[in-house]
Amino acid sequence: MTMDDNFIDFKCPYCAGTVSFSTDTAGQIQECPECSETLIVPQASSEFGQKIPIPITTPRLVLRRLADSDWKDLLEFTSDDQLFRYSEGSPLDEEQVLQWLARDKATKLTTPDAAFCLAMQLQAGGKVIGHVSMHFIDSLRQQAGFNIFVNRGFQRQGFGTEAVNALLCFCFEAASLHRVIASFDSRDVSARRMFEKAGMRHEGQFVKDRFLNGEWVDTVWLAMLSDEYAKSKSSPPRQSPA
Repeated sequence: MTMDDNFIDFKCPYCAGTVSFSTDTAGQIQECPECSETLIVPQASSEFGQKIPIPITTPRLVLRRLADSDWKDLLEFTSDDQLFRYSEGSPLDEEQVLQWLARDKATKLTTPDAAFCLAMQLQAGGKVIGHVSMHFIDSLRQQAGFNIFVNRGFQRQGFGTEAVNALLCFCFEAASLHRVIASFDSRDVSARRMFEKAGMRHEGQFVKDRFLNGEWVDTVWLAMLSDEYAKSKSSPPRQSPA
């Protein structure tokens, strides 16, 4: 390995090839130049880099890569036209779900202009009740946007907020991101409530900037910065009134 102070040298945790990245990428998500797998650059030169910490486990959920066997659970909610009332997407049929799963196998977190999807699987019973998607919005891979869909039969039970909290933890603690955003139709009160419960703040609103389902609609943006996330974790929990 080289010993240049301007570079971090280590072995890829997937192919064991020796790689080198500049020190300004410490803690960030990068792609191995040897095998193209996604990894996290260590803070200093070491024997191995880090694998992406997925699946992600929460008190009630497991966020993991999609699998072929998920198609029935996915179809159950992605075929629901009410789920897409405030979304630019549209309901999927069985063939479209299977095609999506086939494409997703080749998608990595670093794939340009592609959504990296994770299934929201219940720990109890193993049913997939939704999915989250994440994508980088800058070339430095320091800012990301994400979206979430939850089966309507499992909404209003805190699963969405639980998944968002897990994603924020992944983005800021595992991937050392600078900023995370979520955007949605201003009429989607449930989405606003979910993201705000996770601590994201209102960043702005674009007036009639999207043509959706035959009408112009407003888009709300919520965001969180890494220092805001760190502050939220260091602050004592609020006490409920007696």
